[in-house]
Amino acid sequence: MCKYLIKPYEPGFEEEQVKVGLEVVKNWVWPFQNNLESLRNLYSSPDFDSETAFFCFKEDKMIGFTSARIGVQEGVVGPSIKQGEQLGASLALPRVLPNNEEAEDLLMEKILEILKSKNVPFILARVSTMHTNSIELARKWGFKEHKDYPLGYKLYFHYVLEKGKIEDKTVDVDRFDSERDIDDCVISVSNFFKSSKEKARNDIINIDSSDDLVSHLVIRKDGDLEGYCYALPNSLNKDIIATFHLEASNEEYLKQLLVQVIDECLEKGGEYFLVDVIGELLKFKNVFTNLGFDKVATWGIFEKVLS
Repeated sequence: MCKYLIKPYEPGFEEEQVKVGLEVVKNWVWPFQNNLESLRNLYSSPDFDSETAFFCFKEDKMIGFTSARIGVQEGVVGPSIKQGEQLGASLALPRVLPNNEEAEDLLMEKILEILKSKNVPFILARVSTMHTNSIELARKWGFKEHKDYPLGYKLYFHYVLEKGKIEDKTVDVDRFDSERDIDDCVISVSNFFKSSKEKARNDIINIDSSDDLVSHLVIRKDGDLEGYCYALPNSLNKDIIATFHLEASNEEYLKQLLVQVIDECLEKGGEYFLVDVIGELLKFKNVFTNLGFDKVATWGIFEKVLS
């Protein structure tokens, strides 16, 4: 019988963690793994609790990990991790190399045990069909889908770029102009992501000046902002391009934005264009299928009440 060893965080685990994480996410439609620098910054931050990060080893090699952050809103867009006077935790579900399913349960058992010992009343976790077995794992350990968060559920649609250009009008689409558009776009981004206007402004400025920027578009009518989006490549795979923000007031404007972004993705080159359909965009999901997008994943927030 295979022997797994669970260890709490120790300085120096970061390099192995990055390698394991990259292997786990390599086939995700939107791969994401913190790089070495960001992990070191995370583990050296004042709010990091080394008792809430666990790593699984098999024959002295790391094969999986999980972590939680108490009171820190991580990857959960919407209301604070604080509900009333209760301070909850956000959990990153175990990422484990293939054929080590037992390790998932061992990591879950350990992280839930420590959170309960710290009197954490509830836990939120991001769950996705991209992350193999994560939905089943969450449900197995008593988590339930939680759709009360404004952005607590989304669908991923992608357009394979080898399909080519979509012949449709984009007459209302214009390039982002900072002097003309930034104030309205700050409000759009701030309201959408429930973030401060200062953060939204800084994000937009940084994105507009990024060398990786693929597309940055607006639609205005009678002086009002009716559509806004920007698209950039994935940090791990530049052949995957995605909208990092997309809003439109109606189906026609959404269609025009998508058609124009696809044109610009084709100019840039890549494998596919990905959109996470979330919030108010969910009511327009037929626009994506009509344009030739395919639904490739779902994502949601799951919650477990501990007390």
